[in-house]
Amino acid sequence: MRLKPVLAASALVLAFALGGCASTQSGGTVGATANAYPDEALSPAARSTAVLGDNGKPIGISAYPAPIDAVKAGDMAAFLVMTQGLDAADRNSNPFFNAFLALDRAAAGDTAGARMILNIQDDADTADAGSNLYAYLDAWFLAMDGQPDAAIERHRSAASGMPGLTGELSLAAMLEAVGRADQALAVYESLTPSKIEAPEHQFDPRGLLYSHIKTVISRHALLLQRLGRIEEAKAVYQRLADAEPEEAISYAAALDSLETGKNLKNEPLTVRAAFAQSLSDVSRTLQEQRIIRKIMMGGRPDGFDDQRSAMDQVALLINPEDDGLRSAIIDDFYDNALYDSAAHMVSVSPKPTASLELAAGQALLMAGKVDGAREAVDKALSLATDEDRLPTLYGALQLTTLLDDEARSDKLLGELLKTAESPAERASAHGLAAEIYGQFGNYEKAAKNAEEARNLDDTHDRRLALADALGKVGKVNEAIILLRTERLARPNDPYTLNSLGYFLIVNTDKYEEGYRVLARARALAQHDPYISDSFGWALFKMGDLEAARRMIESSRQELQPHRHWEIENHLGDIYWYLDRKDEAKEAWQYALDNRPPAVERKQLEDKLASGLTAPAPEKRPLPDVSLTNGEVDRQDI
Repeated sequence: MRLKPVLAASALVLAFALGGCASTQSGGTVGATANAYPDEALSPAARSTAVLGDNGKPIGISAYPAPIDAVKAGDMAAFLVMTQGLDAADRNSNPFFNAFLALDRAAAGDTAGARMILNIQDDADTADAGSNLYAYLDAWFLAMDGQPDAAIERHRSAASGMPGLTGELSLAAMLEAVGRADQALAVYESLTPSKIEAPEHQFDPRGLLYSHIKTVISRHALLLQRLGRIEEAKAVYQRLADAEPEEAISYAAALDSLETGKNLKNEPLTVRAAFAQSLSDVSRTLQEQRIIRKIMMGGRPDGFDDQRSAMDQVALLINPEDDGLRSAIIDDFYDNALYDSAAHMVSVSPKPTASLELAAGQALLMAGKVDGAREAVDKALSLATDEDRLPTLYGALQLTTLLDDEARSDKLLGELLKTAESPAERASAHGLAAEIYGQFGNYEKAAKNAEEARNLDDTHDRRLALADALGKVGKVNEAIILLRTERLARPNDPYTLNSLGYFLIVNTDKYEEGYRVLARARALAQHDPYISDSFGWALFKMGDLEAARRMIESSRQELQPHRHWEIENHLGDIYWYLDRKDEAKEAWQYALDNRPPAVERKQLEDKLASGLTAPAPEKRPLPDVSLTNGEVDRQDI
């Protein structure tokens, strides 16, 4: 992402303005009651998002203490009516309030009304100083009105003040949507660096830049493919493949899709689709800027980002058929444990799809609505076409496994392995098979499938998965060789260090080495809950129960609002040995309720019934550690 060192004032407004929006209390109701929304108040797309009560009518704004609560529920109807009801001074103090209302008018096809809300006149210089934001929106309103020349000219005047790459990406989308594909291609080409460097691991700071480069190249390649310029599309996408040689088989599958169209939904961009995509880009970039700003000020991003969610949900009103954007909103709800909201977003989609039903199934399962989750799996499989049968099977298998339906999982797994054709598809199928067999306690089959996946697709992730599977069938030395080799290749990857360190702690008596490796992993990723849990378990094995408790309790805190069975299992053991028996049983019950694998589930049931009988680990001196401790050379492997 190309960042500008100095932003215009209007861009600063764009980056900071929404803070406080969703927590502002609503004033009046602008003619809307708590039970219904007049047609003239909202677009049909907004009205369709209303959360309904048992009587089949919208629950209305009285159900929400503040607009943020309507955003969290996925109820844009209530959110927009509450925004309309703000005092004029409050609404005008923040350009996003009026922007949301204008976008809903545009969603209804009333671009003149949208421009009126933003106080935009035909002379661009007289627009309200709210800004580049309004100029950007006006450009798209002009495009929706069928005025491409005026839209492009207006957009060019606004683009320089937009955050990150969003101005260029938005212009490229507009150019494509109004039939100027060659100009759009030129924009994409100008955004692509001559040298692309992929991040080394998940915590590599280059990851943010790389994600934006991938967006540019993917859209460039897809546009070329839509134009029938297949070889050019493949050449563009090959730039990413060259940056990640280890992922060659996955990129080969993507390149094949560009050539054949298989598994590729690549429809031409309409103006509405391009506008929604652009709004989502802006929303994402503003969130990234907020996160970076917070980190630089010593804070940490956490909790639900109502600002991004509100903007994404309003963008979806422009193009409700955008399943990609809808899925991103659902994922955000899921990440924040807003499971009913995630399921609601599926229920109000204009067209049911297999992928959306699977998303609903996952949310319903986490909400404890098991029957609803099973029905969602059935719907997804019935909706799947030949084109999306394979990804539907992946999702259905993961859900049936978590539903503990071993017979159905086995049947679907057989279909998956038969359906997978390319090496990449077969590798993914065997990788999933390994996870599923491991979940049901069939470790021999898990290891066999993990080996097959690695043979087909010899990548870092496949090797780590194979090492884990080998450890479970007692092939500890083989697993350690794999893990040490991966650590040698990625000495600064916290998750690689975590995999080796935790394996040593759990499967060997090399506690000191495991402790040192995990200390290094945690130094590189202090706030990762899974790494903190591993390091806490190393402290437990070294007999420092209080330090282990503090560390793993911090893991639990970091993971909120979610819980993980293994973290709860570890805490239960620690509480037991600290003579906090009630807390131990509570933690074990949480672990049991969070769908552990079959073997661990039986162990947890035994603990709940009888507690622990083995003595607590003997306390040992903790090894001295440094950031370079425990480094290995090839001869050590």
